[in-house]
Amino acid sequence: MTPTDPKLHEVRPLPAAPPPAPAPARSRRRLIMGGGAALALLLLGAFAAWEYLHRGEEVTDDAQVEADVVAVAARVGGPIAEVLVEENAPVKAGQPILRLDTADYELRVRQAEAEVATARAQARAADAQIGAARATVTRAEAEAEKALADLRRADELKKGEAIAASQYDTTRVSSETARAGAGANRAQYAAALANAELAHARVQSAEAALALAKLQLGYTEVRAPADGAVTRLGARVGQIVAPGQVLGQLVPDRTYVVANFKETQTGAIRPGQRVDVEIDAYSGRTIEGRVESVSGGTGARFALLPPDNASGNFVKVVERVPVRIAWVGPPPDLSLRAGLSALVTVHTR
Repeated sequence: MTPTDPKLHEVRPLPAAPPPAPAPARSRRRLIMGGGAALALLLLGAFAAWEYLHRGEEVTDDAQVEADVVAVAARVGGPIAEVLVEENAPVKAGQPILRLDTADYELRVRQAEAEVATARAQARAADAQIGAARATVTRAEAEAEKALADLRRADELKKGEAIAASQYDTTRVSSETARAGAGANRAQYAAALANAELAHARVQSAEAALALAKLQLGYTEVRAPADGAVTRLGARVGQIVAPGQVLGQLVPDRTYVVANFKETQTGAIRPGQRVDVEIDAYSGRTIEGRVESVSGGTGARFALLPPDNASGNFVKVVERVPVRIAWVGPPPDLSLRAGLSALVTVHTR
């Protein structure tokens, strides 16, 4: 082979590198499936553990602290003379909150006292008339009995013709006149009794009017109906109020919780069951309570416009049933104000 042989200068390509080994796709898929199964088992176990630890519990966060709020109102009308408490001030039952001007009501009391005195004087006069009428009746009956006795003697004498006819007639007329007079006096006595009864009734009416006037005078002082705090106080000195006008709200110290459970949760809830209450305002504090009562109807049933399921547009929704919960030894350092949100757990077992 000569040096000029073209085969000597021929460039041959290097052999290609072997391709990388393919990843074990099947093994990776098995790994993913195994991990997913393990995660699912873990979640299932966690759910089962949670269900086991919380079995016999019904929980809702649709709950609030409530109180039987009472409207502060005047029972009589008039201008406000004095406001005795400040806004949101604590008060005790019977403590005066405000006073109305008493001038008009004091005059009414004095007028009623005068009417009572007049009625009592009239009653005493009527009683005296009864005494006089009774004495008149006694005298008239005695005269009628004497005249009747004289008539009987005259009858005996007439049989023996020992009395003149004119004298007999006079005796008979006298007896009848005496009997008629006694009847008239008895009628006057009955009238005196009726007048006295009417006079005593007027006394009772006047005394009732006096009691009412004194009661209205007492109503000029508006008092707290229970222990609590006066809030939204809208009374001002000089303001003229009408009977029944609301001047503020009294929030009692005694509060409770109303929890609205789903209807599917209320099957096992009974009065007396233990309750754990967590107030949002006091995070981390749990207050013990007990179920006091379960409402006789759902919240929607007692709404202003209850649903009418017979209209043909029925859509089934889960209703809420109010459950009232009483405190069991609430902590004295917590102010359980009405309206605070709460998380409620009822232990049904």
